Formats: sequence, structure tokens, C-alpha cells
Amino acid sequence: MPGPQAFYDDLAADYHLIFDDWWAGATWQGEVLTRLLHDAGVDPPARVHDCTCGIGTQALPLAAQGFRVTGTDLSPAAVERARAAAAERGIDVRLGVADVRALPAGLLAERSDAIVSFDNSLPHLLTDADLTKAVRSIRGRLEMGGVFLASIRDYDAILRDGTTGVEPVLHGSGADRRIVGQAWQWAADRRTVEITMFILRPAEDGWAAAVHSVTYRALRRAELTAALEAGGFGQVGWLMPAESGYYQPVVRATAT
Repeated sequence: MPGPQAFYDDLAADYHLIFDDWWAGATWQGEVLTRLLHDAGVDPPARVHDCTCGIGTQALPLAAQGFRVTGTDLSPAAVERARAAAAERGIDVRLGVADVRALPAGLLAERSDAIVSFDNSLPHLLTDADLTKAVRSIRGRLEMGGVFLASIRDYDAILRDGTTGVEPVLHGSGADRRIVGQAWQWAADRRTVEITMFILRPAEDGWAAAVHSVTYRALRRAELTAALEAGGFGQVGWLMPAESGYYQPVVRATAT
């Protein structure tokens, strides 16, 4: 099974296809995150670091909102796509390749006022040791009193309900249409899940399939709360979608 870097390097060229309209979706996410940051006392032109930025789905719209944004990701291919998207839209954002478990002080000359990690990135950290490294690394790049915001899938509900995938959805129309879905294979102990994403697109002889697989940890909210509290954060609390307006549970913590 490919690790996260290989998974996202392979997915980078297709990542936008999982949205009906990637930039419209990214713009919406930027608006939601800007409000969540405001509620935590962080407003433009504060320094915000997206430590799992991917192709820029959150980092670029936050920069467009006036934040001074640095985005880093484990995947070089994803970072290059983010650079291209930023250049295309005239967005000023600093981007680089970095592992969330060892965020480099060189790229981040100043500590940030806020660090974000959205769309279920932290569950790629499959062990307690890796999660601890990431939390300490994030804390080390935050100002005292700085804010950490992250979203993960609702694994508490997923484990309760026995979820085995994401139903296929049709995006686009005509030659641009594609069908996107996910199939999940759980480990026997239900602590990890192998997720296979498939993207079907029209081809001359029918449909062509792109398939991308990776393993996630079924990270419960209490586990992430405990890791944050042990790693130098206080005031750890959760916002569920009905309260936050985001589609996944969001954790908010303060660097102490």
C-alpha cells in the first residue's frame, strides 16, 4: 500500500476532479476557515500556516482573504500544483515541501499566529509516535497563545455505523463528466482503514478508471484531544458541522 507521499504525488494531477468545481469549493472553504479563525481571535493579516496544504484547497483562499499564508505538504507534486494554481490566480502565498512531523524553521522564519490542517490529513499518521511528533512539531511553530485548527472525518460515528465507503457521485457534464467514489477495507482490529478512491472518466471505448489507495487511522476525537493536550495545547474543544459550518468535525486548540 502506498504511503501518503506516493498517494498524493500520484493523485495531484487528478485531485481537482473529486470536486464539482475545485476553485468554487476552495473559495467556500476559505470563507468558512476565515470565520473559524476570526472566532478564535485570528484575523488578516495574521500569519497562518497550512501544514498539510495539498494542492492549496485551503491555503490559497486564505491568502486571498488577506492572511499571510505559508503552505507546506509532504507531496512535492501537490505543492507544485498549488504553486501553479496560485500563479494562475495572482495569489501571494509561500509554499514548500515539508513533513508535518518535522516542520522546518528555515522555511518558517517566524512562528505563526495560527496553523491549520484540514480535510482529514492527520489520520495519515498511523501510530501514536507519529501523531506525537506532528503535534509537537506544530506546537513548535506557533506563537504562545496561537491557534491550531484541524478537521478529521467523524471516525467515532463511522466506527459506530460500520461505514464501508463513499457512494459514487457524478460531477460535470459531457466530455468533462466523471464519477468519483471510495471503497473502504477495514483492518481486523478496525484501527486502520484502506481507502481506495476511484475516478471514472469517458474514454473512446467506454470509461477509463484512475484508482488511488492509501491507509488511514480511524482517529477518534478523544485520541486527538489527548495528543494535543500532551503536546503543549490547552483549551482543546470540538466544533461539529452544525456549529462550524464545515463538513467534518473541527478541533480548536490553543498553544500554551
